[in-house]
Amino acid sequence: MKDSQRGLISGEDLKEEISKIKKEEWLRSRSNHFKCKMRSQSCGLPGNSLSILLGRGSEIKLEWGKGLAQKQEAEAREQELELEKAKPFARTRDDLDLNNMQKDTVRWGDPMAHLVKKKHSEVVLPDIRDNAAPNRYGIKPGRHWDGVDRSNGFEDQMFNRENEKQATEREGFMWSVADM
Repeated sequence: MKDSQRGLISGEDLKEEISKIKKEEWLRSRSNHFKCKMRSQSCGLPGNSLSILLGRGSEIKLEWGKGLAQKQEAEAREQELELEKAKPFARTRDDLDLNNMQKDTVRWGDPMAHLVKKKHSEVVLPDIRDNAAPNRYGIKPGRHWDGVDRSNGFEDQMFNRENEKQATEREGFMWSVADM
């Protein structure tokens, strides 16, 4: 604290003074090791890239806020836009790219989708018929039912109680006839 300041000092003032002193000491110790400049690549204003000057003028270029996958996706989008720029504005029925794109799309509920052999063997949309919960009528998901269970769970709890009751009765019977 300042020497001229005497009397009671609040805790907040003391915390601010200590944090200020620690920050200044840390900055002084770091300035000797390396110098950091934050500049954007184009105009020299503060931005998302960081240049670290190490020792004898060697410089390391770092970027913040983006990962490898995001950079690759951005590059792929830019390439796709460049390809789209070269195409004509009007798309007719003779457009091969549009035709191939429409052929390759997999649509949910397409009854013939499993019969057509695709170039790529991976399944884009999972078949919900395999994962759907059984219902009391035995209806598979499709055009009559979307496969969503909208019950409050009462029937499941009732069947679980009945199964537990039967299991305990069977276990009790087996225990009673075990000595015979």
